[in-house]
Amino acid sequence: MIRSEPLSSPWTWAIPLAGLLLMGLIGLGGSNRELFLWLNEHLQFSKTFWLNVTLFGDAGMVMILVLPLVGRRPDIIWAGLLAGIVAALLVNGGKAFFQIPRPPTVLPPDAFHQLGNRFGATAFPSGHTAAAFALAGVLSLLPVHRGVRWLAIAAAALIGLSRIVVGAHWPLDVAAGMLTGWVSALIGVHLARIVPGENRWVQRGAALLLLFTVYYLVVLHTRGDREARLLEIAVPLISLALALPGLRRLFRPGAAS
Repeated sequence: MIRSEPLSSPWTWAIPLAGLLLMGLIGLGGSNRELFLWLNEHLQFSKTFWLNVTLFGDAGMVMILVLPLVGRRPDIIWAGLLAGIVAALLVNGGKAFFQIPRPPTVLPPDAFHQLGNRFGATAFPSGHTAAAFALAGVLSLLPVHRGVRWLAIAAAALIGLSRIVVGAHWPLDVAAGMLTGWVSALIGVHLARIVPGENRWVQRGAALLLLFTVYYLVVLHTRGDREARLLEIAVPLISLALALPGLRRLFRPGAAS
């Protein structure tokens, strides 16, 4: 049985409540565009830094970060996979329903800074932010060191902020992504408690998916931002190297299921 934080724990509700509060303040205050322009202008200290930070909100990169846990923490692998599926459904459903345009389709090019590739499609909620907070939520709701929890939350917040700085999302999108990601983690962890997922064959399937993600990022995904390409190759390979002991145990012939 997967152990998780009780519903009364501040780890459970603090982040989604903060996301709701931010959405209310931005929406009711009518400050979405003004806050976007201010943050986008005043945080432009390094294009390379922000493009590398925002890379970690990509769904593939988020998945790669749990690869070293294969064979070690089946609870995190299974809950993370379920949370990722829920987040993808909520984000894509929200984008299709709300149809809110991104900043580049609303603002003139000289009104703000756009870093990296041009962004298309719809904006609300931010998928990168949701993916980052889904992982942070899983790590916060399951038994891990408190320092890891704080680090994951801080990293997710920085990734969310990067989406504004690179010109991809409005602040309201980021706040909604924060809420969406954490709710996805809550649902994923809950489902992981009632749907068996620590079976060795399930874990092997998840490991194979993560291994394919390594291949995709390193070999197939060549249309990302050039400034972040080195990190996009290095992180999956480092994660794979760290995962090798767990992969050997998981795929050892004759291992019990």
